[in-house]
Amino acid sequence: LLRWVKPLYRDEKTPAVDISIDPKNPNVIYAGLWEAFRSPWGMSSGGPGSGLFKSTDGGDTWAEITKNPGLPAGLWGKVGVSVSPVDGNRVYAIIENEKGGLFVSDDAGASWKLINDNRNLRQRAFYYTRVLADTKDKDTVYVLNVQFFKSTDGGKTTTTIRVPHGDNHDLWIAPSDNQRMVQSNDGGGNVTVNGGRTWTGQDFPTGQFYNVFTTKHVPYHVCGAQQDNSTACVGSQAQAG
Repeated sequence: LLRWVKPLYRDEKTPAVDISIDPKNPNVIYAGLWEAFRSPWGMSSGGPGSGLFKSTDGGDTWAEITKNPGLPAGLWGKVGVSVSPVDGNRVYAIIENEKGGLFVSDDAGASWKLINDNRNLRQRAFYYTRVLADTKDKDTVYVLNVQFFKSTDGGKTTTTIRVPHGDNHDLWIAPSDNQRMVQSNDGGGNVTVNGGRTWTGQDFPTGQFYNVFTTKHVPYHVCGAQQDNSTACVGSQAQAG
């Protein structure tokens, strides 16, 4: 039987929120922790539990790098991290902080520099805060937010890529072909094979449903309202022929 262990733990208020593994050396792992609390009437994002950690032994032991030179002082909120598959010394982090933004390291996290503090990259941090390094060019990096941002100069400047739907949350870039990407947003999932110039539609079964209910039909239908999208109903039984 598999046995799970918990080598990285801060406290009961602080979960891990992001992880990035160096493909060239999988013993090197970066992890972001985020102290957060949400209730029906409020949201707290940030606290002393938040921070950035690094392991060089495959996750057996961890060192906190939150206070390494160049990273912001004071209260941290949510943090996203991505090590470049091209150069393990290049690491990107996007940090929720009074003086936060997109940070870059060129010495494997030993020291950092604030490269971009544009509010558009870090608005509604509790909802976004995602950064992804390109698989073929260490100076190309993507930041996901209301818009889908791309930088080709290490994060200094950004352009926007038009996608089928706003509110962007995740991205997969093919290791062997950085023109092939799968991107997810509040409308579902979409695929590009030309670096984001064009995308597929969102006819994949990836929609998020807020609720689900059944009708009184015989056979009954299953219906629900989707996130930022239409309602949908399907029959409970497969159609014949």
